[in-house]
Amino acid sequence: MTHTRRAPRIDAAVSDVTLGVVCALLAPLAWSIAVVLFKRSSAAPPIAINLFKNTFAVVLLSVTMLVLRIPIPMDRSAADWGRLAFSGFLGLAVADTLLFEGLRRIGAGRLAVVDTIYAPLVVLLCWVFLGEAPNAAFLLGGAAVIGGVTLATVDPGALTREGGREVTVGVVYATLAICGTAIGVVIAKPVLQHSSLVEVTWTRLVVGMFGVLAYTILRGRGAEAMVAFRPGPLWRTLVPAAFVGTYLSLLFWLGGFKWADASVAAVLNQMATVYLLLFARFVLKENLRPRQVAGSLLAASGALWIVLHQLP
Repeated sequence: MTHTRRAPRIDAAVSDVTLGVVCALLAPLAWSIAVVLFKRSSAAPPIAINLFKNTFAVVLLSVTMLVLRIPIPMDRSAADWGRLAFSGFLGLAVADTLLFEGLRRIGAGRLAVVDTIYAPLVVLLCWVFLGEAPNAAFLLGGAAVIGGVTLATVDPGALTREGGREVTVGVVYATLAICGTAIGVVIAKPVLQHSSLVEVTWTRLVVGMFGVLAYTILRGRGAEAMVAFRPGPLWRTLVPAAFVGTYLSLLFWLGGFKWADASVAAVLNQMATVYLLLFARFVLKENLRPRQVAGSLLAASGALWIVLHQLP
């Protein structure tokens, strides 16, 4: 992966902003599918799932870089390498492990409730550290998305009705995971803007993979982490989950942040909750309450408003 020939731009036919918006909408769709599959794989320890998905995606991204002849930029500054390394460790080693710990305790439905803090947090971080001051159109659309997601998912008594301490611990894990993810992507954004999408995704994942591996070795949990690497029934859900939820989802997710404003990408990412509700209704044949339908329509309207005001 040290070829010097530059890869062709995959976005040559469309504008950067359009590509960013499309990626920002596809990322939560891929992640929503993966959440269902990861939940069905939760019999394995969270650390095993995280190490497997990161390793699996690193292999696929390595092949992608070889096929597309994408080089590793050896002239990148030490500061930029440090940004990507910290971003990958925080977002993929720490945050993802905490996320699976939370998912195992509170389930996908409650996780969707906690996830409503993601977009506002990224918007705030981008405003403070990247100077992305939101305009009135974005604020209106963002409020509709976040309000709709909240209306569709938040049940004031749901987090405390059952499970007690286990649910509380799960919520704390999920909250810390979402904070780590948000901070990680904002840190990586300046480097991502002038680097290859595939290479940055690969670099962050390699750091995340070795971060989890180092943790397992230091804690003497190697045998536990290897559970997911043994071929068996678990792979029926874990392999497609790793492909859709790590390889595809991360490329779409970082693509949204590369080609669109980070705050816009974060708000459109919040549509994962709406996608999950649609899957519940049309794939799992679950009934949706009127509040969920209204919230989904409001969020979708807000996302459409943002898209219409972002596309050239």
